[in-house]
Amino acid sequence: MVRTLVFLLLITNISFAQKTDTLSIPAKADSITKVVVDSAKKLNLVNRILKTDTSKRQNFISRVFKADSAKKANPARKALIRSLILPGWGQATNKEYWVMPIVYAAAAGGVYTFWFTNYRYQYYKGYLEKIVKDKETSVMIEQLSGIWNKPTGKTIGPFTRTQVEPVVNSFRRYRDLTVIMFAVGWTLQAVQANVSAHLKTFDMSDDISLKFEPSVQPTAFGSAVGASVVLKF
Repeated sequence: MVRTLVFLLLITNISFAQKTDTLSIPAKADSITKVVVDSAKKLNLVNRILKTDTSKRQNFISRVFKADSAKKANPARKALIRSLILPGWGQATNKEYWVMPIVYAAAAGGVYTFWFTNYRYQYYKGYLEKIVKDKETSVMIEQLSGIWNKPTGKTIGPFTRTQVEPVVNSFRRYRDLTVIMFAVGWTLQAVQANVSAHLKTFDMSDDISLKFEPSVQPTAFGSAVGASVVLKF
């Protein structure tokens, strides 16, 4: 009897252990499956984020490089900057070599005019200072020759302060005006190079046209006949 009970207990334990093992295996498998699925979802989310950031970064970089390359490849901008740095350089960039002598001739004329007016201003200013400092009533002025401002050795006068001072102020104004005109000329030649470069890349195909066409427009007092300008591009 005892042996029978022990035998039955052993069989019961073995069967219970087998049931426990068979039940625990699916539970462990489900947990592992959940972990794998969650990891896969997280990896997919990370990949999507990385792909999105990478695409945005690549689009931004491409736009920046395209903008920089467009600026570098813009011939009008290049001609403008070069002309502002050195007169005539923009014209050379546009291969308008016939304009360069005009630019340099105008620049040479501006430099010479500045030198001429400034020399005479300083020359007559010295006589004016002599009248003011030495408290003289009049001075004798040595004449200057022609366009090179060379003293001739001949004196004229006497001249008082009221006669010398307007001459000094006149040459000072001429000198200042020369500086202004030189700056304006520098700017104009840069603008010319920029506009010329724009015109070289301007679309002059048949798709662009300007036409005048008759038109009838309704008004409060009836129809009005007129003309319309049509620009097609």
